[in-house]
Amino acid sequence: MFYFVGVTVDTSTVPAFSFALAVGGIFLILVYLYAASAAGDAIEFKYDTILRERMNKLEIIDWQDLGEKAGLTRFGVRLVRQGDMGKLTLDQLRRLATVLNLNFQEFDRTLSALPMSATITSNPTEIEELRQQCFRLREELQQQKTQLTADFRRTTFEQLQTLLTNYPAARKMAETKPDMPAKNLSALFTPLENLLSSWDFQTIGSAWEQVTYNPQFHQPDVEDITEGELVYIRFVGYRDGERILVPAKVSRTLPGSITN
Repeated sequence: MFYFVGVTVDTSTVPAFSFALAVGGIFLILVYLYAASAAGDAIEFKYDTILRERMNKLEIIDWQDLGEKAGLTRFGVRLVRQGDMGKLTLDQLRRLATVLNLNFQEFDRTLSALPMSATITSNPTEIEELRQQCFRLREELQQQKTQLTADFRRTTFEQLQTLLTNYPAARKMAETKPDMPAKNLSALFTPLENLLSSWDFQTIGSAWEQVTYNPQFHQPDVEDITEGELVYIRFVGYRDGERILVPAKVSRTLPGSITN
């Protein structure tokens, strides 16, 4: 008589080979259940460092969070952590790339950084299947990148169409009539302002505005300007939320002959 995890097996009535299969099957089930359990997340796998670095940049909290966002089970996430990328489907790889915010080149490098396991590489059929999956994924990512670039260029052109079509004529007019008031050209830049607004870019200050110098938002024209000093904005800056795209350029004085 044999007792195993609450299961009683009578060895006198079960052939030795069948008994071995039964014990082996129970062992494999236990291994799988452990691998799929939360407790298994505590194990440190070979590629955890690479993945954590990427996850930290994207504020992905833990392995469970990664799995939920990529639509992977704990076992699927564990395959990624172990480097068994070949055991994931093309759709799973695509979702993983999206969640990790990887473009074509980055995802290609990541696939190279997470090589196939020895079990996969020992099977020529699986190797070829994985290569085909990777090739199709790369093709799709490249096509998506090309389409996104084309869409961006077309949308931007549509928003700037008025400026782009009128600017050459306005420039020619300014060359032939240098005394023409600049205000006659100011309406041309409305599409540019609308474009920046659609991108949610905010200006830092306004031209020739007097402000107190703040090194976080301003770039001085001389080194001895101190924080809190009154300065004039010569050229506005731009920001995207909290991110400073370009600081406003400031000076202690306005351009010559300009009074405020």
